[in-house]
Amino acid sequence: MKLPVWSFELQRETDAPFERVVERLMDGEHYGAWHPRHGRVSPRLVVSEQNRVEIEHRNIPVMGVEEWSRYVVELRGERVTLLHVGRFRGLPVLLLMAYWRIKSTRLWERFVETL
Repeated sequence: MKLPVWSFELQRETDAPFERVVERLMDGEHYGAWHPRHGRVSPRLVVSEQNRVEIEHRNIPVMGVEEWSRYVVELRGERVTLLHVGRFRGLPVLLLMAYWRIKSTRLWERFVETL
């Protein structure tokens, strides 16, 4: 039996310093200050280029659900583009996806406020 999969993307821009954004996303101990579902995670640096960084982590937010998250930070001129891609897999996803989507709508705004 195939398990249900749900994914979504959130993208925003900010004028926050690129290095500070990357530093904060790598601080897995304090995700709870801005992330609606995570208190602590173990982020892993996947891509590290001069103007682009990709960070990911895996988590089990609810028994029976696997979550994969990727954060892409890209410097474009003086602006920083923030992209979050989340993918959830498991039977409880069908019940929780709308709730998680609503909770995640201001994810980047809360993140920027903590900088």
